Amino acid sequence: MYLQSFTIKNFRKFGENDNEVMFVNSKEIHHDSTEKKQSLVSPSSTLIIGKNNTGKTTITHALTMLTNNKLSIKSSDFNLSYLNNLIDTYIATYQNEDESPQPDLKTPLETPKLEFELKIKLDNPDDEYIHNLSQFMLIGNNYEEAITIKATYEVKEEANFFAAVKTLVQQKQQESSDKNSETPNDEKVDKRTLLEEILKLLDDKNQTEFKLSYKNKMDQEVKNFSLDKLLEINCIKANRHLNKNVLTGVFKRIVISLFSDEESDGLFNQELKDINDIITEKVEQKNKSISEILREIEQLNHIDMKLSGNVTKNDILDNLIKYSFSDGDSYIPEDQFGLGYINLVNIIGEIIDYINSYEENSHRSRINLLLIEEPEAFMHPQMQEFFIKRIDLAVNKAIQQKKSGTPTIPATQSLKCQIVITTHSSHIVNSKIHSSNSFDNINYLTTENRCSKVIPLYDKLLTQESSESLNYKLNFNDLLFLKKHIKYKVSELFFSDAVILVEGTTEEMLLNYFLENDKDLKKYYISIFRIDGAYGKVYFRLIQQLKIPCLIITDIDIKRYDCEKNKTCKNSKCPTCQGQSSEPQGFKQITCLNDRETTNETLKCLFGNNILKNNMQYIEQKNIYIVFQKDQIEGQYATSLEEAIILTNHNNDIILELLSKFFPRKSKNFIIDNKIKCESSYEIQQQISQNCGKTEFASTLLYNMIISDAKSPCIWLPSYIDDGLKWLKNQLDNHYGEKK
Repeated sequence: MYLQSFTIKNFRKFGENDNEVMFVNSKEIHHDSTEKKQSLVSPSSTLIIGKNNTGKTTITHALTMLTNNKLSIKSSDFNLSYLNNLIDTYIATYQNEDESPQPDLKTPLETPKLEFELKIKLDNPDDEYIHNLSQFMLIGNNYEEAITIKATYEVKEEANFFAAVKTLVQQKQQESSDKNSETPNDEKVDKRTLLEEILKLLDDKNQTEFKLSYKNKMDQEVKNFSLDKLLEINCIKANRHLNKNVLTGVFKRIVISLFSDEESDGLFNQELKDINDIITEKVEQKNKSISEILREIEQLNHIDMKLSGNVTKNDILDNLIKYSFSDGDSYIPEDQFGLGYINLVNIIGEIIDYINSYEENSHRSRINLLLIEEPEAFMHPQMQEFFIKRIDLAVNKAIQQKKSGTPTIPATQSLKCQIVITTHSSHIVNSKIHSSNSFDNINYLTTENRCSKVIPLYDKLLTQESSESLNYKLNFNDLLFLKKHIKYKVSELFFSDAVILVEGTTEEMLLNYFLENDKDLKKYYISIFRIDGAYGKVYFRLIQQLKIPCLIITDIDIKRYDCEKNKTCKNSKCPTCQGQSSEPQGFKQITCLNDRETTNETLKCLFGNNILKNNMQYIEQKNIYIVFQKDQIEGQYATSLEEAIILTNHNNDIILELLSKFFPRKSKNFIIDNKIKCESSYEIQQQISQNCGKTEFASTLLYNMIISDAKSPCIWLPSYIDDGLKWLKNQLDNHYGEKK
């Protein structure tokens, strides 16, 4: 059996919707002796990812709280939006209760409560002991359906709670009336101060007690049930503050567990006898002295004392073993290791300890959960990247040693548990995706309207049909590309406030500079990912699921005829030469988009065809905004960012100096009177591509902008990028509540 999902309702930052966390089925983790070892941990692990303060720790806390049958509920455990909605119903019910009839409420009056729901799936009902679940299984239950367990923390004495709330509401109403005695009935209850009083009421254990109850799918209460009999949870906490000798503590437990088998029962027996005999011999001479002292206190029936050795095997294992750790050829104390290394070894040690204490076949009667919280603490990026692989190696070796243990003792052949990792490390996300070659079993946490929101990710979600207007169904190769591209940078988008997808080096370099110098946008963590115009569409589905604002900046990529590129043209569709062969006549600008074609795969996907037209609009779909060179700049349509920058800044000193440096002879042809001939912009772009290259152009431009003494901005961004950044700023302000 395994935990399929866990729903959290109104607990801390979780609200009433989008609050279901999905878990992967526990897999049999066997020792793999093949030369090319398969991943062990990743297929059995669920990843819970998200930025800080999105609710990752809340999930693990809720699970451990339920299994501990914890009843010390505090006001801070309730979602504030939920409490505010309850207070509205209290005010509507109790305010002016004596002067007017009770209002007709759409929902019954409720006390604050926390609700959780667990869905349990059975792997093999014939091979599992399901007596712990029998009360939750309905008549005619289909074993393929999940078994639902509902757990609720609610106020024990509802009548007393409502009486206290009524008193508080009417007190606050009276206080408001006293402030304006002329129209007392028009005064509203101060909701903020009433909330503070109700929070105090929830924390006062003398007035408010809570009870924990369990119900089945039909809301029938189940008596005499405890979740700790069904769930076995081991949690490796995030080591934000590593204690002294933490490694010694972990490995001490491992060593003790290794000596807990039957073969070790008689270990040290003779040695312990010899040690205790020596100790007894050394201390028994003091027996007489102590007895004489006691005799002085009480002559008759005095208390006597006998000293003797009492060293046990546990004393030796617990206190008399020195732990040193190798560093090359030397053994050094753990204090000399770095914090990241200590944390990694500590986690591995905890897992080895878990494996050594794991009971074979325990999964038949209970669900085993191993929770690892934020393992990336103190680790450098490369160590985080290989975290899953290192855990794999440790688990494989630990199971191998356990399996090849003492012949007289049943060997642990495998480990079956669900591993849950919470993290805000993009490197561990990479490690997980590439170990399992899948987006499956990832729960992405974000916030919306100040509540945590769970978005389960999986491959089918990205490849299935969608009703969204930006509907691009990923094929196998697209999904493979997305997984591989994640490796290099894209996993950062899981932890970004917003993301900008750009085509090339110039956009990436310059936008980072402009974001850093924008007083509003620099407050946010905005990731810029360089992709190609053909692959922007591959990200649509993933970004739509993540709900973060995404600005896509792409080129219009007008398909040009040969005669427009200073080449001989023989194309019958060419409006200029109409198939009549002619000698090259220079580069030609485009001043009209009607009936022209684009080669940009992303735009073709969005338009549904490759035909361009005048007066096109940017494309917006929920959290995605796509901008491109839809408008003329100085009478010309730019094909690339470089050309758009040149047209927008045709009289800018930095651009003029840059072009003169790159093309000392040719620049005289397109720079006249200290201005760039705008009709030469496409020719200049071609010269950049063929000679210095876009990367050198972008890096040199950025260098000159940084060292320039001119007031910022040194150059102007093309209008389509400026429009995109304005949209992004508005989206972020609205999302984070900063819009005035």
